[in-house]
Amino acid sequence: MKRNILFNIILLAGIAAGFVSCGDTWLKYDTSRKGKLYFSTGKGADLDKYISTDVSFALLDESVKELPAKVTVSLMGTIADYDRTFAVTAIHDTTSYFTSGGIHRELVDAKEGEDYTLGQLFIPAGAVEGEIAVTVKRTEKILTKTVSLVLQIAENDLFEGVPRNVYRILISDGEPACPIWWRYDANNEWYMYLGIFTPGKYRKLLEFYHGIGETNPSLYKKMIEQYGENIDNKTYVTTSGTLAEMTMGFMVRSNNPQKLAWVRYVLCPMFDYYSTNYPDAEVYTDKSVNVTTKGWRNPDYNY
Repeated sequence: MKRNILFNIILLAGIAAGFVSCGDTWLKYDTSRKGKLYFSTGKGADLDKYISTDVSFALLDESVKELPAKVTVSLMGTIADYDRTFAVTAIHDTTSYFTSGGIHRELVDAKEGEDYTLGQLFIPAGAVEGEIAVTVKRTEKILTKTVSLVLQIAENDLFEGVPRNVYRILISDGEPACPIWWRYDANNEWYMYLGIFTPGKYRKLLEFYHGIGETNPSLYKKMIEQYGENIDNKTYVTTSGTLAEMTMGFMVRSNNPQKLAWVRYVLCPMFDYYSTNYPDAEVYTDKSVNVTTKGWRNPDYNY
């Protein structure tokens, strides 16, 4: 019994010493060191990632000449009670060509003022995140080429970046690129309830989507708010009220409040249209499929 009491006393003393040690370490933190900034997708640590996103004018009216794109910058370091300015630089994209939906295009570096402009760059007082307001511009060259803006944090008096952490914005027009919610991964532009991506099929899908406005205007208004006019929002509100990303399969997820509407008004009409008019174009099936077989499964069999 006495041995147990003695052991507990020693253990508590050790824990207390540990707390003192941790406290000393915290007190000795060098607050004069520069903070580190990195681009983030909001999915946890993105310190060593090449983040890439698409901005396309392909599905927009010709009167649209500019589009906004917000880039999140996260802080590792101390919070300040005043706004702090940071800097970015545009670097060369080592990729020479970009392929999407069977479209092979030359990729060129973006030019500031001609292809894009940047807003103010600062981390607000009391915040651990900031935003870069990027405005991308519609030019003649993006009808035949894809313009690449690759941003990297540049060192200034207050901040420095993280190696290998960059944010790329691909700017295009003409034929639409495969959206992230359609493709299995960067090399497989396929989804089991839509089949293999093509620009023409994408436009047909949008035709069915926009057609909801005629058959069910109130539902269409909700869906436009949720997913965007051309299904180009980044997130949607789930049945539980939280935000979810519009990645592959978002249309039929159980947390999607308009799941049945997507199946009824968009996915099933798409399958019926293509399987009827283009019976030999793809493998149409009621059975399970995967990225290897790339079959197009009847959405009626969605569970």
